[in-house]
Amino acid sequence: MIYATRHNAPFARALTAALGLMILPACAIDSPQIGKTLITPTPIVVDGATFRIFRQRGGGSSVEAHRINVMVPPPSRTAIVAKAAIAITQATGCPIKAGSLVGDQALVKAELDCSN
Repeated sequence: MIYATRHNAPFARALTAALGLMILPACAIDSPQIGKTLITPTPIVVDGATFRIFRQRGGGSSVEAHRINVMVPPPSRTAIVAKAAIAITQATGCPIKAGSLVGDQALVKAELDCSN
């Protein structure tokens, strides 16, 4: 516990602000876009990459794959997007619409083609 005294009050305020700024990004980790819900409670693992899959409420066609594990060395964007496509297909049972798969090493978005 840090107690602020007349001599260390600026340090205590700066430390409190720094800790708050470090914790704030953690609040957004693994949070889907508004209107999406988790499809499977168990994360899906594809070739060493672990994903949580979120889908638009009501069975809509919009879906997100969040990679939730650390990989060293960092994988290429292309490799992770390909693995996310596999995870999305496994979780939803629907193919991905051509040209709709976009994202980076942490978050991949796609549109589903569940017409079959």
